[in-house]
Amino acid sequence: MVAASGAIRAQEAGAEKPSRDDVRAAYLYNFGQFVRWPEGAGRGPILVCVAGQDPFGQTMGKLAAGKQINGRALEVRNLDRPEAAGGCSILFVGTPERGHAEAYLAATAGKPVLTVGEGPDFLTRGGMIEFVVVEDRVRFSVNLDAANRCSVGLSSELLKVAVTVTGKPATGGSPK
Repeated sequence: MVAASGAIRAQEAGAEKPSRDDVRAAYLYNFGQFVRWPEGAGRGPILVCVAGQDPFGQTMGKLAAGKQINGRALEVRNLDRPEAAGGCSILFVGTPERGHAEAYLAATAGKPVLTVGEGPDFLTRGGMIEFVVVEDRVRFSVNLDAANRCSVGLSSELLKVAVTVTGKPATGGSPK
């Protein structure tokens, strides 16, 4: 994934180590390459939404600018209310929005939206991917049951690099 390999290249080149927010942004961008949305989930752009205050600054916009995943353009949007989350392809709920995570997750329930968040209970609340810090590195854990409920398929390649995976893959195989 770009986050890990990009960080290594930056260090080798003598560049400053990327911040945790930069790594999270790179993961969000890359997650789109390892997700299979159900047929009819939209042919328009892959919309990466950030709930509330954007911790990534310009990083997400720069990563998405002019990029496509499976022929679909990437767009980044900030959300100020949970009701708008149902139209996203990927939704990030950061720590400042933790108190509103339930509302964002409720707005995406049953919809093919990859939900990504922070906090020790994001997966148990029904989120699909939770960022964790392990040995001072940003990693992630996965809740397959939550993804299956929304018909979001996660690649076996993505699952291989997760710190933990709970639940079982949906029948019918993985997207890649």
